[in-house]
Order: sequence, then C-alpha cells, then structure tokens
Amino acid sequence: MTSKRDQLTTRRLQAAELRWAAIIAGLLMVLTCLPYLYGLGIREPGEYYSGLLANPDEHNVYLSYMRQARDGAFFLIDPFTSESQSGRVINVFFLALGVFSRVTQLSLPVVYHLARVVSGWLLLMAIYCLAAQVLATVSGRRIALVLAGLASGLGWLYPASGGQPHPIDYGPGLVMPEAITFLSLLLNPLFCFSVFLMVAALGLAAHAFVSGSVRSAVLAGLAGLVLGNIHTYDLIPVVAVLAVFLIVLLIGRRLTSGAAGLAVLIATLAAPSVLYQAWLIRSGEVTLLVKSRETPVVSPEPLFLALGLGLPLALALVGAARSARRGASDGARAAALWLVLGFALVYLPVPFQRKLAEGLHVPVCVLAVFALEPLWHRAKDRRALWIGALLVLLAIPSSVLFVNRTLQDLRSNNQAYIANLMPPLYLRADQHSALQWLSGKATPSDVLLCSSFLGSYAPSLAGCRVYIGHWAETLHFQNKLGELSRFLRADTPDASREAFCRREGIAYVLRDDSIYDQVYYLSPEGEAGPGFDPEGEDWLARVYQQDRVSLYRVE
Repeated sequence: MTSKRDQLTTRRLQAAELRWAAIIAGLLMVLTCLPYLYGLGIREPGEYYSGLLANPDEHNVYLSYMRQARDGAFFLIDPFTSESQSGRVINVFFLALGVFSRVTQLSLPVVYHLARVVSGWLLLMAIYCLAAQVLATVSGRRIALVLAGLASGLGWLYPASGGQPHPIDYGPGLVMPEAITFLSLLLNPLFCFSVFLMVAALGLAAHAFVSGSVRSAVLAGLAGLVLGNIHTYDLIPVVAVLAVFLIVLLIGRRLTSGAAGLAVLIATLAAPSVLYQAWLIRSGEVTLLVKSRETPVVSPEPLFLALGLGLPLALALVGAARSARRGASDGARAAALWLVLGFALVYLPVPFQRKLAEGLHVPVCVLAVFALEPLWHRAKDRRALWIGALLVLLAIPSSVLFVNRTLQDLRSNNQAYIANLMPPLYLRADQHSALQWLSGKATPSDVLLCSSFLGSYAPSLAGCRVYIGHWAETLHFQNKLGELSRFLRADTPDASREAFCRREGIAYVLRDDSIYDQVYYLSPEGEAGPGFDPEGEDWLARVYQQDRVSLYRVE
C-alpha cells in the first residue's frame, strides 16, 4: 500500500494466498450454520422454526422488508407501526433479497441465511485483503483472519463474576453483534455486508490517496454509495477516518498531487444516498433516525466496551505502539486511526451511538497481530509459540459461550426473554397457520391487532401491518402496550374496544389463548386476570379458528 514493494506483495496475495483465505472463510461460515441446523432439528412436530438464534424481533424487521420487496414493492414502509406513512424508504440490500426470493421461489428465511453466508464470506475476504495492506507477512495476515472470524472479548468471565460486569459480547442487554465480527457472522447478514462495505471503502480510498489510483477511488465511492443507503450511520466512522488519514498524509508529505481530487470524487459518488436519507428525515418519513429519537440505543460504558473487545484490544494497543516505534506503514496508520476514532465516535451525543461501534473489531484484530507476530517468528522457541497460541485461544471462549447460550434459548423457546417482550423462536402450528391464512387475505395496508410476540412475525408471514410488534420499530411502543392491555382486559367496555379499533384503523384482531399473551391480561393493580372474549361482538366476525388461535375481521 505504501510502496512499490507493498503493492507487489498485494499482487502476490491475489495469486498465492487468496485460495487459502477463501477456504478458511468458507469453513468459518459453515461453522456458523451449525447452530441453525440444530435449531431446525429439535423443533417439535408442527412447529414453525423462525430460522433465528437471538433477537428475533430485529431479524423479523429485516424479513418484513424482504417480504415487501418480494410482493413487488420498491419503496418500503415500517409495518410494525400503525401510523400513516408515505412509503419513500429505499434499501437496495433488502430489495435485492426480496426480488431474489420471488425469482427463485425460496422462502425468506432461506434467502436471509444465504445472504448471511455470502456476506460473511465477503467480509472475511475483505478483512484478509485489508490485513495484506497493513501486515507484511503471510502468517500475520492469517492470524488476523482467524482472530477476526472467531475472537471476542472477556464476556466468558461474566457467569463467574456473579452478574458483573456486563461486557458487550455476553452480558444481558449489552450483546452487540455490530461490535464483534464473530457475532455479525453468526447472526446478521446486514451487519456483515455493511462492514464489508466499510472495509472496502476504507481500504480502497486509502490506496487511492497513496497511489493516485482513480479506479480505487471510484470503487471506494461506489462502496460508500451503497453503504449510505443500507446503513447510513456507518459512513460516519468511514468519513472521519479518511479525513484524518488525509491530514496525516499531508503532514508527512506523502499525499499524492491528485489526492484532493480523488477525495472529492469519492465524496461525490457516495453523496446521493446520504442526501436522500437527509431528505427523508426532513420530510417526516418514519426512518431509523426518527425512531431512535424515541428509543435511543446508547453505548455501554467505556470500561464495558473495552471488556467486550477484551484481549484482542489489549494486544492491539501493544501492537499499535510496537508498529509506531519501528515506523508504521500507511496501512498501519489507517488501522490505528480507525481504532482510536472508532472508539471515540461510539460516544457521540446521538440517539444511535451504539450503532457506531460497527466494524470496530476489524482494526482491533488486525493491529493485535503486531503484538503476536514476534512469537510466531521465533519458530525455534516452543515456549513463544505456545504463548502465542494460548493468547489466540483465550480470545475465543466468549464466542463459544454465546453459541451455547443461543442453543439454550432454542431449547427453551426463548422463555428467558418472554418477560422482556422478546418473541419466541418457534411458533405453534396454530399460530403459524393463522398468519399464513391471513397472508392470502390481508392487504399490505391492513393493520392486525395481536400481541407483540406474534406482531413481530406477522409482517413477514402475513404481509400486513401490525398495531404493535417491536420495541423500537413501533412508534410510541409503551403507550400502545398499555392500550393493548386495556383492550384485552375483560373489564374494558365493549364500546371502548370498538372505538379503539375504528380510531386506529384495525382490520383484523387475533386472539391467542397462550402463555405468550398472558402478560397482557393485567388488571390495573398488575395482577393477571381474564381476557377479552371476542365471540358475540357484532362488530367482529370470526374468519379463522384453529386450536387456541382465532382471527376476527373488523366489520
């Protein structure tokens, strides 16, 4: 990246190393598929497995976008809230997946996991190529790939600590797949693809600034264009790192004569998606920023963030200092800037600050190799090799424990999170059949009134909107939770229920006599009580019934 020799090394990488990296990346992605196969294998007869491991409410949002695209929509809406929307949101990632599902006739969960595997493989390959710009040795690049693909932090100490501290990779409520590469690979295709674009944009732009390559600048700008559309706030760390990197090159008099023009070219290519997002916000459209103001996602304390990055972060700090002492390459400087600025940006005073941690694990793992490389170079010193291998292994236990916890959640059908309004991972046959029946009857604009548990699944399975279904996607979630509780209580006047449905534009009401709804049948004193029985209401017509689930149409 920084010299003719470094550029030749990158070309040799393409000829001699990419096959190894591609095989390892493929094996890692196969490894991430095993828990899902386990979940499929343990389902009870007749149950519907969502194909999810953790945070099903978040993934159901993505599946709902894919459902809209599969049904022919280009502009997307938020189907988890009943408010009126103009429908101007565009997300090319989920549009492409929805169209792919329609063309191939593959189910949405299957397409979702295909996207996760492919995006994860692309991310790992991008990390390897970035490591080739930073690290001079093949062994170092391979270590960086393994660390990025498997390592996590000190969350494995959480059970032994009696519940404290709460690191980001294990503690309740602070698990952050956006901050740990392994968790992104395991859980989230959108995170995989967006971090892939971040790595591509940073690596290509840095190469353009140093070498003067117009081709690299164009590709970096296009990566920024797509990134700005599918995960806009990920452009914040990208822009910050590249801006400071330009200043560093200028101070060191290493900036090529055309670097300023290349920077303008990159910004021009990436700008349309950002400008469109800004226009959506000004127009009052229901966007992530609008919703995050109501339900902000804040970052953990710096100590807990550091604990979540754990041993790789400690090694990265040592490695960055070591590389600086021996004269860091431009690639190492760019990685160090990403680490420092990325950690600082996580605490910007914005409602989506936690999301800015996305991709931070990448420079951590690459820079950590500077601390590990000397141990591998001392091939005759077995003690050094054992120490290096032990350090790598100590970075993995949190990932193993997280997988074990997700398997426990599968076996219990997410019971540990029911009290926190997290949906189940398996639906009963009658629940799934009711939503499937509704899929052929309800229109995309119809609003379904049901519990937030089934409301999480309804937009993707039934193709309609819901009154309540997601703690963040549903506007005024807590107020609506109270309204739903009042609607379901037996002591609520029938006239009030009918007026509520007319006012909110409810088209269908789903009654589910199961444990998942019992949290809503609460008296004003907080005690469980009998639920509302829709039978006999002249403004409700039963249109479907199976076992414990009934569907009623508002006449």
